[in-house]
Formats: sequence, structure tokens, C-alpha cells
Amino acid sequence: MKKLTYEKGITYYLKLISKIPLLSAEEEKEIALKAKQGDKEALEKLIKSNLRFVVNVAKNYTGYGIPFQELISAGNIGLIEAAKRFDPERGVRFISYAIWWIKQSILQTIQNQKDIIKIPQKTQNLSIKIDTAYLALKEQLNREPKYSEIKEYLKKYENVDVDEETIESYLLIKRHSVSLDMPIDSDEGTFFIDLVTKHSTKDIEEDIVRESIRKEIDYVLSHLNERERYIIIHRFGLD
Repeated sequence: MKKLTYEKGITYYLKLISKIPLLSAEEEKEIALKAKQGDKEALEKLIKSNLRFVVNVAKNYTGYGIPFQELISAGNIGLIEAAKRFDPERGVRFISYAIWWIKQSILQTIQNQKDIIKIPQKTQNLSIKIDTAYLALKEQLNREPKYSEIKEYLKKYENVDVDEETIESYLLIKRHSVSLDMPIDSDEGTFFIDLVTKHSTKDIEEDIVRESIRKEIDYVLSHLNERERYIIIHRFGLD
């Protein structure tokens, strides 16, 4: 019952944020300027329009034994902090500025969890081996592998003898981080991965970051004298 409730909560949240439209560069700047001037509605809109990027970042940190929804919550805290500090006058897209805050907030949560629960190296190694065996068998069999099959795989290829109950425990923890194959809407045939990658958020993020870096470089170069600019441009191949 707990698992069902957890997945329903994640499902609802992902469907909700997938319907929030992304902002164009012009819209973002206008809203960010209002937010900077104290407009709370504008600040909320800036935050909400970037929630899916947090999910895209958070999915890269699953596997640390922390529930996916906690990683998202941590990322959202970083997003909010970034929105409060963002200066649109710098000519940089918001997400390229917010990425650092999102990642730092998630990493801090992971570190805090590690400080609370010290996982022995032996346990971490076993977890990695079980996970590797699970993924290898899933790809090989084109289905969910049985615990007995994972046990046999570990004994054959890793020379590790572990009981099925232990394997089940490790995989239950892993599963709690949410699978990318988790169905979101059975009627529409939509899966978690579809919502994470909808509108190619990763590609958008990369394009925005590249554009922002270019603008940051131009901004720095504009404050140098002609000789300094020439040296920097030709030293780093920026022409």
C-alpha cells in the first residue's frame, strides 16, 4: 500500500509539471525582472516553469538510497533559492544559473543522508554488484529477472554467494528511487521517462547553457582592452 501511494504521488506530480509550459527567452526575462522587483506571482511562475528541469537533474542522482521525491524536493529548494537571487540583466538564461543551485541542494541532501547513515564499503560494493547483475539480466532476458537468477549470476560471474532475501532487500531500496520505466498513465501509454524528456529538456538545457556561456564570455571580453581581448580570444580559440 505504501509503494502504491508513493508511486501515485510521484505520478501526479510529474503529470502536473509536464503541463506547465516552458518560457521563451523573452518571456523569462520579463518575468524574472518582475520577480526581482518583488512580484511574488512572477517569482512563482519563474519557479514553476522550470520544475521539470529539476526532475531532469534529480534523476541523475538516484541510486544513493534516497527516495526520488526527496531528491526532487531538494532540487526544488535549490531552484527557489536561484530564482530569488537571479539577475536577468546579466543576459544569462535562468536555468544555466539555477543548475548549480539545484545540484548543490541535491548533493547536500545526499551528504546529509550519508552523515546520518554510514554505509560500510562492503555493503556499497554488494549493492553495486546486485544492481549490475539485475540490469544485465533484465537486458539479456528482456524481462524482470527473478531473485534466483540474480543469485546464480552473482555466483557465476562475481564469485559472490548471497541469499535471495538479501537480493530482494537491496532491490526494494533501489526500486524506491523510482524506475524510468514506471507507468504514469496506463490509458495513454505514458511512462516516467516520457515526462522527464518531454520537449527534450536535456537538449534545451544544454543549448541554454551553451548560449549563456557564450554571453558570459562576451560580457567579460567587453570589459577588456583591445590587446587583452586579442590575447584571450586567440589563446582559447574564441574567434
